[in-house]
Amino acid sequence: MVCVPVLVRDLQRLLGFEQLDARVKELTSSQAELLERIQKLKQEVQNWRSNVETQVRTCQNELQGLKKGLDSEVEQLKLEMKEIRSAIQKEKGNLPTQITTLEMSNNDTEQALQTQDQALKVDTDASMEEQTATQA
Repeated sequence: MVCVPVLVRDLQRLLGFEQLDARVKELTSSQAELLERIQKLKQEVQNWRSNVETQVRTCQNELQGLKKGLDSEVEQLKLEMKEIRSAIQKEKGNLPTQITTLEMSNNDTEQALQTQDQALKVDTDASMEEQTATQA
């Protein structure tokens, strides 16, 4: 009769091993699923990173193009400002000459007006003398 308890005990051990074996298989399967999910996530992260790097390069290229364009425009504006400054300096240099010319022209105009006024006065005086002579 000692055999029966030993058999029961051996059977229990076998059942325990079967349960352990089933649990190990379950864990192994779960581990494989987890590894597969990790590989997929890793691939997604790599794809995402690659896309982000591409977008960053594209943006950097666009920014470099814009920077070059702005630099060119700034240089053009600097040249234009230099030309304007030169023109202003030239005009400042010509200003005394222009003022003198205007003053001379103004004097000539005033003299011409005075001459016209005198001529009108002479004509008016002559007309008045004629009227007075005709009336007398």
